[in-house]
Amino acid sequence: MSSSTNFSSTFTKERWCKGDGFIIEGVLVKHNIHTVFVNCKQPLTETPLPTRFVAIVLEFDNGIKRNWNEHGIELPPKMTRSTAITKGYLNKFDRVQATIVDKVDCDQICAAIANGKPLPENFHDEAIPSLHPKKKNHLEFWADVDKFSHKIFKQGDEIRIKTMGNSIFVESIVKMDQNNMANLAGDSQLGDSFSKNIMKRYDEINTSNQPEEEEDDDEWK
Repeated sequence: MSSSTNFSSTFTKERWCKGDGFIIEGVLVKHNIHTVFVNCKQPLTETPLPTRFVAIVLEFDNGIKRNWNEHGIELPPKMTRSTAITKGYLNKFDRVQATIVDKVDCDQICAAIANGKPLPENFHDEAIPSLHPKKKNHLEFWADVDKFSHKIFKQGDEIRIKTMGNSIFVESIVKMDQNNMANLAGDSQLGDSFSKNIMKRYDEINTSNQPEEEEDDDEWK
């Protein structure tokens, strides 16, 4: 199955891929080939987008904003600090786990992509009735055929997508499995950094908040 669009405006990364982007997880609903026929001259100083895509519809599970430093290097997701709270006369500690700060939902993603719509105007208007908010939590993303057509996914697969800026265009896509379930960036290097960051914060709190009195061994049972 395939679809197409005639598009008569600027179709470049500079125009459509602004912002930090998102990391989005969900269940693959369907995919097909979508072609964009660009009918006007494009700015020579800008980077043209591809025109043949794998259009991926997923049922949204969760998402976060991508996090970058001033040098354009992607960082682990922003986290709250884990905290240790004392309670009781023995200064027993309850730990509040670190949590991700920049979570986003479907409404926020649509607001960033197309002012509340799941797709920008004239991208693929026929698809909008079958996407969020009319079909709750269903989103569509476009992956370059030349880069991603070799990837083998099927309906029902759990996938993770990183977008190019706040757009529907895919920078990377992976199938979720035990090797990358906890890796919110979809690559091992960032996943390692993410894990080390959490453990560093955990150790800092452990060191600075040790109880001053000995606890009864029974309190740990």
